[in-house]
Amino acid sequence: MYKPKFLRRVLGLGAMAVILQCAVAFAPVTKPANAQVVMPMPPYLANFPNFAPAVTPRMPGDVDIALKTRLEKAKQFAKVQREFDLNAWQMFLALNWPTNNQGKAAPTLEDTSFGPPHWTLWHNSSAIFQDDGAVPQTCGQSIAALGLTLSRNLARPVSRGLPPFRLTANAAPNPRTTRYLGVVSAVGELNAANLGSDIQQAFTGPLIDQNGNFVFYEIMIDPNEVNYLCANKLYNINGQVAFTGNGGKVDMPIGHPNQDWSGSFELKFAWKILGPKDDTSRFFVQDALVMDQGPDGKPLQRSVKVGLVGMHIGHKSETSPQWIWATFEQVDNLDVDPVAHPNLHASFNDPNCPICATNIQPVATNGVYPRVPVQVARTIPIPKDKAALNAQVAAALGKGKSVWQYYELIDTQWPTDPTSAPPAWNSGLSQAVSNKPGGQPTPVFLTNITMETYFQAGNQPACHQEEGVPQSANCPPVYNSQAPGTAIPAYTPAPPFWTSTLNNGSAPVLPGISTQVLATESCMGCHSSAGVWTSYNPQLPPSKQAANAQSGQLTGDFSWLLTQKASWQAAP
Repeated sequence: MYKPKFLRRVLGLGAMAVILQCAVAFAPVTKPANAQVVMPMPPYLANFPNFAPAVTPRMPGDVDIALKTRLEKAKQFAKVQREFDLNAWQMFLALNWPTNNQGKAAPTLEDTSFGPPHWTLWHNSSAIFQDDGAVPQTCGQSIAALGLTLSRNLARPVSRGLPPFRLTANAAPNPRTTRYLGVVSAVGELNAANLGSDIQQAFTGPLIDQNGNFVFYEIMIDPNEVNYLCANKLYNINGQVAFTGNGGKVDMPIGHPNQDWSGSFELKFAWKILGPKDDTSRFFVQDALVMDQGPDGKPLQRSVKVGLVGMHIGHKSETSPQWIWATFEQVDNLDVDPVAHPNLHASFNDPNCPICATNIQPVATNGVYPRVPVQVARTIPIPKDKAALNAQVAAALGKGKSVWQYYELIDTQWPTDPTSAPPAWNSGLSQAVSNKPGGQPTPVFLTNITMETYFQAGNQPACHQEEGVPQSANCPPVYNSQAPGTAIPAYTPAPPFWTSTLNNGSAPVLPGISTQVLATESCMGCHSSAGVWTSYNPQLPPSKQAANAQSGQLTGDFSWLLTQKASWQAAP
């Protein structure tokens, strides 16, 4: 079993000369009868544990299981993490590889005239989970057809409550070259129509960049998952209630290492509106129509250029039924080199305000958000091994002057023990927090500063992190908070702070006692909470909406789309 990252950093890297000699062809190797068939190592691992500069558009269905097994048996856990990190970079490059309308990849990554990135052929989540719960137009198509989305119906709004986009005469929405954006939350349907009353960005507030603009978000779904959603009618609340009522369990398609582009993929993008002070050569840029909040608080359509500042990749695979989670950011998000680039400005941090409070949610006045930039900081630094790998990638991609040299991997999270069940919320530290989603994730915490800005809480009571803490059970007073002369009983957490030497593995410290732990959030931890609709009555008044039920942890197969994006389809 794996140890938490901070306990296994001392493990040696070791030499892997034998592994480096493996062939890189994809064709299966023929073995004698009754012999085990061994798949050659894929090209992206040809220079393992370093980045292979001869990049390809191949999309692995999983990490190389044979390599993973050998490394685990040799207890080279740092190199197992490196295998997942290289897999993350390969997914990123394959998804962003220029691809034509027939799905053919360009000869090189730099040949952008060949077509937009591969993922632009996939489906926007709002086209599958429509605001009126209607059956998606794409349902019933073959997998091949589902992977070639060349048009988009904008007669329906991109998010609940927004008006449809107004297009010029004879304009045909091109989902490959233009983004249509209205959501200002990484999870959910929050937009300019409901900013004044209910706004969240991954369940929290909006992010405002240093130009004073909202960051916009969209989610794309691959053909395998779309086909599954259509086949089981999970694209609306009606279908989910019927599905669960018949005993259905959400189980998305799973990827296999010998099958390219297999498994379910969900992609999240964070887009920044580019201004005159931004260096557009350092961003992946697209035209966009955005539904912004106007001065009166109402939706306002704008035509802008947007630059990619954040990208999540979630991929369900054979080794990782809790999904592989890779998250990337644009390199100028938080800081720049003022000597090498004196005119360059960070997107989400002002270096001239060292005393600015960081990661503070903006506050609306009369439903309107003043465009005061959020001063963003990263609570958990990018690990040094990731920084070294990113430098290798930047050097390789920089030779071809690819724009992707300006993006960096923050980290890759995956389950080290997929069979490990999540412990009960009151079972004790540290497992109640570190293994909240089950699967023993590594790293324990992972956030993207453009998508989970306000989840980077740092030190906090353990009971704020545990899955399933009863809503009626509030955390006790924080350590040493008793007011002198009051009747509040004395309270001393035991222990007040969690340390790595605590208890030496003896009886666990029970959570819910305000013991201070370091915690942000994690992809696995957050997405494990996703459920599915089990009952719904559209006639209920708002005061009784709680009677509409969703299932609990681990029932939505790590996809928030089912409950956050689905709508009820009214009878025709």
